[in-house]
Amino acid sequence: MAEQEVAKHTKNLLGAATSAHGFAHKLREIVLEMVIIVFAVSISIWFHSLGEHRHEQAQVRTFLLGLKKDLQSDMDQLAEVVAFHHKADQRYAALAALDPAQPPAGAEAAKFEQDYQFVRMNNFLVARLGRYEGFKSAGKLTNIENDQLLDQIIALYEYDVPKLNLSSGGWLSDHRKLGEFLDQATAEDDSTAGRYRALTSKKGKILLRKMVTYPQLYERAAKLQLEAKAIVVAIDKAYPEPVAVPR
Repeated sequence: MAEQEVAKHTKNLLGAATSAHGFAHKLREIVLEMVIIVFAVSISIWFHSLGEHRHEQAQVRTFLLGLKKDLQSDMDQLAEVVAFHHKADQRYAALAALDPAQPPAGAEAAKFEQDYQFVRMNNFLVARLGRYEGFKSAGKLTNIENDQLLDQIIALYEYDVPKLNLSSGGWLSDHRKLGEFLDQATAEDDSTAGRYRALTSKKGKILLRKMVTYPQLYERAAKLQLEAKAIVVAIDKAYPEPVAVPR
């Protein structure tokens, strides 16, 4: 519609410029047509910008609501990771305290086997990064108009998740060293007695004591959980769920 108006008044402008009217009359018509053209173009640009802005904010809404689900899933997973580490700390401490001169028997042997199998396990956060990385790579993060929320999201994904990964990486490195040691130590005797000798050896005890989770990992996990919760609260505030109306 705006394009048609511009074309119409451009034609009128040319007509006014070539008309047989006096100079003053032609000048008034030319100025009027130019004002109308400028106004039409400005309106067209404004409507286009408004439509583009609405489209961008619709994308932001979809992104943030999806990010909320990602964070909730990640925090559920992180709670399981933290619970695993608390349980692991207890088991590693118990194994490190075993007396090499008193091999387990009966029910104690069964308990030792359970703890030994647990030594092979690990658990760490695998954050859902796809949605965030996709929105970032598309250059759309700055479309989030809430600057505080944007800063929180960037801080979480660019700093706090990597920091937690570093702490987890340190623990997993020690875990791998323990596993490699056990593979070598039990290569010729993988019985309960052989496993017990390996874990209660001098090197086995050193490696077990190193498996106690660093306080830093717990601190970073707690910080990440708090920040994720704050982001979810901000998203809920920006896009509250509609209240169901009873029929």
